[in-house]
Amino acid sequence: MPTSRMTPFTRRFTGSLLMVAGALLLLAQLLRFGIAAVEWQRGLWTNTGYTYLVLTVLMLVVAVLLMRFGWRMRRDGHISDEPGDHSIT
Repeated sequence: MPTSRMTPFTRRFTGSLLMVAGALLLLAQLLRFGIAAVEWQRGLWTNTGYTYLVLTVLMLVVAVLLMRFGWRMRRDGHISDEPGDHSIT
């Protein structure tokens, strides 16, 4: 039983918003990563730089985490699968 202070509707709505935000960020970063790959293949990598690539991969990880937290919040309000009280309050 989750110990969240949010009502079930609010928790599901917030989880849905997190999942949508994560999906949009994932889509944007995949497009950005594709553009970087094409520039690297054409030999224009000096214009892009390694910081661009590192930030793109980092934002991909953030997008996946946003979707995971949203899914867990929608399901039961927990962000961890481990036993114990790891609820979002």
